Amino acid sequence: MQTNNDAMSELWRVLSGTQTAYETALTDLDDNAGKDLVTKITLMRKANIEQVEKYLSDAGTDVSELEAPERVYSALDWTSAGIDGPDGVKAQVRKYEANVLEAYDRAIEPYAAGDPELQFLTEQYHQLSQKLGGLTPDRAVA
Repeated sequence: MQTNNDAMSELWRVLSGTQTAYETALTDLDDNAGKDLVTKITLMRKANIEQVEKYLSDAGTDVSELEAPERVYSALDWTSAGIDGPDGVKAQVRKYEANVLEAYDRAIEPYAAGDPELQFLTEQYHQLSQKLGGLTPDRAVA
């Protein structure tokens, strides 16, 4: 069974990895090729990462030890995906954000009602779901 810190560390790796991949993509995307969607997610993701990092730091976890593998994989995955136009960008966003929402599901699981971590994780989850509109299925969280 995952501990709270394990689940939060996994979420941080997924958020951080996709953030780096999106930042890499922004340098290559044309304005009409889905760049606006990637820009919106990148801005929101930065704030979400900061909140998760604060939790991990307060819990004694050094995020620099978690960083490299997920970031490298995600950046390579994005650049090797052969993304072409807005449909390709939406498909890649759908792929990444399905993984992100699953990571949120796992991070939320160990917390009970009233835990401050549950509140901020649930808020982040819902903000992401709203930002994505119809790109990924809406999920119910505890």
